[in-house]
Amino acid sequence: MTATDPSDHPTRHLDEAIRSDALDCVMCGICVPHCPTFALSDNEADGPRGRISLLLGISQGELAPDADITRHLDTCLTCRACETVCPSGVAYGRLIDNGRARLAQESSHAAHPKPAARHWRLLRDQLLTRRRRLGAAWQLVRLMQRLGLGGLTRRLAGPVGRALPRRVAGPLSPQPRPSDTQPTRGRVGLFVGCTGAAMNANAVAAARTAIAAFGYEVVEPAGQGCCGAMHAHGGEPAEARRRREANAAVFQAAGVEAIVVVGTACAAELGPLTDSHEITVREITDWLLARDQTEWPDVARLDYRVAVHTPCSQRNHLRQPEATRQLLASIPGLELLEIDGNARCCGAAGMQVLLYPDQAEQLREPKLDSIEQLAPDVVVSANVGCATHLAAGAKLTVRQPVELLAESIAAASR
Repeated sequence: MTATDPSDHPTRHLDEAIRSDALDCVMCGICVPHCPTFALSDNEADGPRGRISLLLGISQGELAPDADITRHLDTCLTCRACETVCPSGVAYGRLIDNGRARLAQESSHAAHPKPAARHWRLLRDQLLTRRRRLGAAWQLVRLMQRLGLGGLTRRLAGPVGRALPRRVAGPLSPQPRPSDTQPTRGRVGLFVGCTGAAMNANAVAAARTAIAAFGYEVVEPAGQGCCGAMHAHGGEPAEARRRREANAAVFQAAGVEAIVVVGTACAAELGPLTDSHEITVREITDWLLARDQTEWPDVARLDYRVAVHTPCSQRNHLRQPEATRQLLASIPGLELLEIDGNARCCGAAGMQVLLYPDQAEQLREPKLDSIEQLAPDVVVSANVGCATHLAAGAKLTVRQPVELLAESIAAASR
């Protein structure tokens, strides 16, 4: 590995940012046992302390990022479990994102060491972040499953097929929207994202129902698009920022008082807009919990046994680990069940499920084993990526928490 002079490198600004965060780490190792990838490999370089050391060496010109170093950094799930236990407050999420951006700027190395990675980026940019294209593809997958050809579809789709859910939920019965003359308490924008609009359509419909039932006008600006999370974690901060700013402009033009986001990962990515643009951004579960008790509509009893999955983006990014349980506790009749190892990443982690499917499936297996033992009626997860990943490993019904609330509200109004 050839050292470089960091003072004369085009990535100097990133090196300075990396060093600033990396030097906050005192190398105590408290974070290491909380890291899911370290638990799999038992390799220090696959844990937060090792990755920080690698990034510090690169930023100081002591290491040149070869394929092995890049792989150690790239297999990080960005789950940020390490941040929640760090006594020094190291901003590890920012550090690893800057590190990947640093690698992406190297002329001799791509952001991902695998040759196929550029194809995954093409898939991301041409399908996953294109709402209409993804919606059409998702409906095709559902049609194939209804024809009894789900297994064939998974095989024909190659590596992507491993990430497809074994059962794609069909649309729920549409819920009535409030009339134009109904008085409202406010006007909120509903952010549905790119994957969410296609792969999470029932949750989006449920969010509309719930928000309207609380007395708010629901606005869905046509110009909204991808939040940029996959780009931010893939070494493309400028593109992530561009997409975040584009969404901010669209929602501000719509004159809404808040952006309510269906999905925890998108909410985490758009969250900085609250400070930079003075527009409130809240994930749907969090927004509902913030409503005054006088605003709550009637809810009906639902007799379900519910296994609660807490996504890393909800637990560690948004720091709202109890939000799903708190919302579901408002619905009478639900029995909430705890999945073993809920604090550990399920392995989906955005594009990681496609880039490193073996790692993703290894991390998923303990959760599926626990769910099988619990035998719930339904599994809930506030993240569409996690929900899809879990459903790809077993024939599960995985729903968003807001879907159960909307079902309860609809039942109470009959």
